Amino acid sequence: MLAWVPFLEHPLGSDESGFLLLAQHWSHGTSLYGDYWVDRPPLLLWLFDLADHAGPTSTATVGVVAPAVKILGALASGLAVLLTGLLARRVAPTTRWARVGAIVVATALLCSPLLGMPETDGEVLAVPLVLLGLLLLIGSALRPWGSRALLLTVGAGAAATSAALVKQNVVDVFVFALVALLVAHRQVERPAARAAAFTSGAVGTLAVAMVAAAAQGTSPAGVWNAIVVFRFHATAVIGSSASSATPERMHSLIEAFLASGAAAVLVMTAVLALREAVRRTQPLAVPALVLVAWELVGVACGGSYWLHYLTGLVPGLVLLVAIARASRRWVTLLFTGVVSYVVLAAAVVWIDVANTPVGETSDAQVESYLRAHAEPSDGVVVGFGHPGIVAGSGLSSPYEHLWSLPVRVNDPRLTELQRVLSGPDAPDWVVTAGSALDTWGLDAESADHYLAEHYVREAIFGDWYVWHRFDEGPR
Repeated sequence: MLAWVPFLEHPLGSDESGFLLLAQHWSHGTSLYGDYWVDRPPLLLWLFDLADHAGPTSTATVGVVAPAVKILGALASGLAVLLTGLLARRVAPTTRWARVGAIVVATALLCSPLLGMPETDGEVLAVPLVLLGLLLLIGSALRPWGSRALLLTVGAGAAATSAALVKQNVVDVFVFALVALLVAHRQVERPAARAAAFTSGAVGTLAVAMVAAAAQGTSPAGVWNAIVVFRFHATAVIGSSASSATPERMHSLIEAFLASGAAAVLVMTAVLALREAVRRTQPLAVPALVLVAWELVGVACGGSYWLHYLTGLVPGLVLLVAIARASRRWVTLLFTGVVSYVVLAAAVVWIDVANTPVGETSDAQVESYLRAHAEPSDGVVVGFGHPGIVAGSGLSSPYEHLWSLPVRVNDPRLTELQRVLSGPDAPDWVVTAGSALDTWGLDAESADHYLAEHYVREAIFGDWYVWHRFDEGPR
């Protein structure tokens, strides 16, 4: 948590600003979350709404500043380390080096900018819920069936659903529970009753969340389309038409995975867990290996390859560390060396990032320009992505898509955007990445023609072009 302190007054990232904007404006409207649409489940926005009510939000020359959002990430990280310690104590009560190793690995990785820190994103907010679900599930399995085991199992199901309601692909606890039940159903008392209790906790939590979301104008069908159906379409779009930036980010993600030491921890602990699985000396070995495999799939299939994807590996890695057994001294020494490297890598990168001055980006320049030149009633459309520009400008957007991928999937011919531009709520300002709306995955010819006929270019900041609508009509 202390590692987040130097970043409390840093500007929010684009996603952070966008989620905060949606949380602030979520009510009955024309789209999924009020008048905006994003492919994220509702609990993420409720957490950002909590941060919005917990502290002030301001705009500066460097962007949107909201310390409470960073504090939310710090609290999630601190809670994750605490739960790691409790989980490791439960899993490895007699192996001190494994317990300490799990705590140190969790701390170092959650402090590492190589895993996206200090961005408060879905992964870091979901990690403590995953660890809580694992802790409750394993704790219930170690107890004879009774009221306490029942409550723990129901709680594990609730935590499992809560994690998925923060980030939809974080179904880690479900994967672990299913594999653990298949592997050890003959050794666990009343497996059917446990499965039923887990399911009731999961379904009950989902039902409560859907009712609460519906009260704010978000339908269960809309949530399903956003977090499930959309992802299949998005994968196809990214695979068929993504720009060169996507493989470049993939390479950066792989480099961060290696440089952070997470890859070394994974390889070493997976080998030790495989040995335990073959010898059948650790019942959690197979479920833990499958859990990590699922988390790797989540990173690989995320599509956009942002660094914070790697945070999703933390629960599986610390569980592998906790169940690791070293039968020889050289294995313990090697493991100590790997963990030491993880700490050193996190510290070096953290010091570098913490001491890097925060400069005014082109995004922040656009935001400042709009605040200075736009009327409060004006609207703005950013083409495409960078919802932080909308948030930092203090304006609203009549176009429901603030992120770029939903545009490419849901409005690839920009039909909806052109209706907005030519409609009664047409934005006074349009910001484009380059001199036109055209970019990968889009057919923007008609929309670009309309833009050229009805808007005039007012300013350029880096790659951003700022356009203003003619009062007297088209040229």
